[in-house]
Amino acid sequence: MKFAAVKADGQMDSSPERALLLAFGHPVVDQYLACRVRAAQIASIARLTPLTVLANIVNVVVVTPILAQVFPITYVFVWVALVMSLMALTTIKWFLSKRSPVELASQRALSAALRHATLLSALWAVVPVAAFASGNINGIWIASCVTTGMICGGGFALATVPQAAFRWVAILYCASVAALVIEQGVMMWPLLFLLTSYAFVVIGSTTAAGWLFASHFLAEAELEKHGDVIALLLNEFEETSSDWIWEADSSGNFRNVSDRFCHASGLGRSELEAMRMVDLAYTLDNDEARASVANLEKTVGIQKSFRELVIGLTVNGEDRWWSLAARPVYDDHGSFTGYRGVASDVTEARRASELASHLAEHDSLTGIGNRSWFLKQAETLLEEQTKTGQNTLTLFLIDLDNFKVVNDTSGHPAGDDLLKQVAARFTDISEGRTSLARFGGDEFAALGRFVSDQAASAFAEELVNVTRKPFRIGSRDFAIGSTVGFTRLRDNGDTVDDLMRKADIALYKAKESGRGRALAFESEMEREVRERRELEADLREAFEYGKLSVEFQPIIDARSGQVVSSEVLVRWFHPTRGEVTPDTFLPIAEHAGLILPLGNWVLRKACAAAAQCPDLESVAVNLSPVQFMDPNFVGQITSVLDETGFPPERLVLEITESVFLRDFGSASDKLQKLRNLGIKISLDDFGTGYSSLSYLRKYKFDKIKIDKSFVDEIGERSDGLAIISAVIALAHNLGLEVTAEGVERRFQVDALRTLGCDTLQGYFFGKPHANPMKITQVKIDAWNDSEAEAAQIEEPGTSVASNLKSGT
Repeated sequence: MKFAAVKADGQMDSSPERALLLAFGHPVVDQYLACRVRAAQIASIARLTPLTVLANIVNVVVVTPILAQVFPITYVFVWVALVMSLMALTTIKWFLSKRSPVELASQRALSAALRHATLLSALWAVVPVAAFASGNINGIWIASCVTTGMICGGGFALATVPQAAFRWVAILYCASVAALVIEQGVMMWPLLFLLTSYAFVVIGSTTAAGWLFASHFLAEAELEKHGDVIALLLNEFEETSSDWIWEADSSGNFRNVSDRFCHASGLGRSELEAMRMVDLAYTLDNDEARASVANLEKTVGIQKSFRELVIGLTVNGEDRWWSLAARPVYDDHGSFTGYRGVASDVTEARRASELASHLAEHDSLTGIGNRSWFLKQAETLLEEQTKTGQNTLTLFLIDLDNFKVVNDTSGHPAGDDLLKQVAARFTDISEGRTSLARFGGDEFAALGRFVSDQAASAFAEELVNVTRKPFRIGSRDFAIGSTVGFTRLRDNGDTVDDLMRKADIALYKAKESGRGRALAFESEMEREVRERRELEADLREAFEYGKLSVEFQPIIDARSGQVVSSEVLVRWFHPTRGEVTPDTFLPIAEHAGLILPLGNWVLRKACAAAAQCPDLESVAVNLSPVQFMDPNFVGQITSVLDETGFPPERLVLEITESVFLRDFGSASDKLQKLRNLGIKISLDDFGTGYSSLSYLRKYKFDKIKIDKSFVDEIGERSDGLAIISAVIALAHNLGLEVTAEGVERRFQVDALRTLGCDTLQGYFFGKPHANPMKITQVKIDAWNDSEAEAAQIEEPGTSVASNLKSGT
């Protein structure tokens, strides 16, 4: 037989082979287990001792007469004495084993069993040889029956010890073969075949029986080992785990209460044994805990298994939550005897989950709701309104004004502090009235029920007014304000997205009309938005297909009357709307993200055209604040100049003070880089902002332009000339050139020249033209003549100067 290899830990690679080898006495398991197996093998043979002894005595009585016919009586007496002595010794050992059962047996004990089987089989091997040698036919048949029975009976009796069974069968088989050879009858070969087949059947059966015995014993040993491990793990589980095992009897009362259970519940063992799990669950009084109690009672009432059933209870005055898992236990008769399960304290995990849910639904900075939470609330309230047929739901969108100034001037920590204070003020006035959320940045939203437009409007005004009061951040006070757009539910078919869109339209309109106010949505606003979107689409198409153009407006030297510069103006003639003014489409371009490509296109067109007109000393191009904020702005200017060959000294960039509101910090660096290139910087619309004078001190400019609103006041308000005079004097003291725009009357020309304005711009000197060469031909001959009234125009936009020939 080929044996399987033994592993380093003493176990076989194949469990069936391991059991077979163990049955044959091979050391394939540890010494202790091998001793137990050997003891079990011997005990299994010993249990059959009374039957085997009786069978041997009967057989002795039967075969003794046959032996007496062949051997001398003395020999027969000796044989009988040996067999009976062996039986007596076997009986004595059996009685001794009954008194003190052997649990461990050595290899020597097993060898003794093998010798006992060998000796007994050898004694019985005499019978067939003697019978066949005598030639007595009756003796032969009796001996054959006895020998066959002894082979089968002895083989199966010794099956738990296959080595002994093999020796028993082998000795009797060899003796029988020898007897057949001695007799040499005609039936020898058939009998030999039958004998051999019986022997192999007995050997195979005893081998299988021995293997089954060893396998069964190994399985029991493994179960016992696993049971010990499980018991150890359970003890470890009870001592170190946050979970614990609990048991309850058929009435629900706890039993076998562990120390861990007592510690977790804060109660003594005797107290717990007088309680049920339901009683513990009743100690916490809140809605969720009551619901869990009902669920537990229902499940236990139908004697059903359960898992992850969470209950609430009070432990030493603290609210705790347990997760339970259990299964019903039944006795051998199928009667319910209680529950056995596991409990774990999930309080901390529950708190962590609640915190995660809170963070997922609330703004981490201000603590109020976030956008996701707000939209869920809106969906719920809108569904309620739809079911009840009400239309009181009102949605408010709030945008803080000048928040970026706080961030830019004082840093983001100050901005965060401001947002917290704003949220606190909004919360105070929203308490019990609306759901409040922060959408991100400086955007907030509120949602509530208001019975009338007046009530909703009053709340919106409160939102605006509460932000008008200064906010104290560190040692400074900041005044920011807010703008609110809101809408009430008018159409029951409206969705949350519809309400958001309408409130956003109202907010946009409120910002457009001056900020710092609250505005309710009106259907007319939606029409305006639709038109603006249509205009945006048309603008995109016009830009893409080259339907925009640029024109040059002359700028006149106030002393010589010569055209010395020009301002570039972008023009759009719509096929159905007619001429669309820049004031209309440029804000749309900024909002639509077109201003950067459009601004670059205008700059490129202007520089390329002006490069062909050397008579112009310079050309001025207006910049959008969005352009100026572009990080690549200076590089793009340089690229255009290189591409067109236009000298940077002839380029004037006009910017407004809104640039500094949007790009505080980097503006100074950008301006300096432009001036280093030789580009001149002009501050446009001077005097219309609240901090223009401070900008003159902070930044380096080459020119300033007096806004048209001041020029229009010449001759109408006495303080108009005083303001212009002060601006011109201030600029000259700072070394800046002054340009007045919007000049349309001769008396405005005279006044501005008298006040010392450097250059003039307006329809008085001619309309803008697409060809810069044309505007350089404009010249007013009688510039210093009081008779030059013929050069003035009656209506703005109609130039008499354009009818005068250059040089005449």
